[in-house]
Amino acid sequence: MNVLPRPYRYLLLLSLALNLGLGAAFATMHWQHRHGGHPEAGERRWARVPMPRHLLRVLEDPDRAILREVFERHREDLRAHYQPLGAARRELAEALRAEPFDPSAMERAFAGMRGAEGETANAMHAFMLELATRISADGRQRIARQLERHGHEHEHRGGHAPSARSERSPEAPAVAPD
Repeated sequence: MNVLPRPYRYLLLLSLALNLGLGAAFATMHWQHRHGGHPEAGERRWARVPMPRHLLRVLEDPDRAILREVFERHREDLRAHYQPLGAARRELAEALRAEPFDPSAMERAFAGMRGAEGETANAMHAFMLELATRISADGRQRIARQLERHGHEHEHRGGHAPSARSERSPEAPAVAPD
């Protein structure tokens, strides 16, 4: 004896098919996110330098002390470059919100961002170079594994959404004490 009328059985089968399709789509998106998505994803990851607070998680105590010391030496230079980067991002947001939209304002904002990103990257590279020359070989290996295995923590926690802190104050990243 059939409990459900024929139209409800078809709706139930359709619902099941849709749920299976959505589940497969979410599983595929998760797998792609965890495994780099497309070939260029790994290259983009290597284009960035990890934040000092992420390095604290992978280093042993003696190397953490060196990290803090090197960071303190570079803090003002990093802050000086992060602040213009925040201003450039706000300028881009303003260009996007402007009505009527002005493509040349957006081009100027992008040019400002490229310059600020380049200067910020140079400051971070100087920090990383000094750090790498001072920490142990084991510390360098740990950082390399972190970069290869995980890239940056924020990429695995849901993308590149800016934190509330970055919206309020575009200053150099903090190194939290243990």
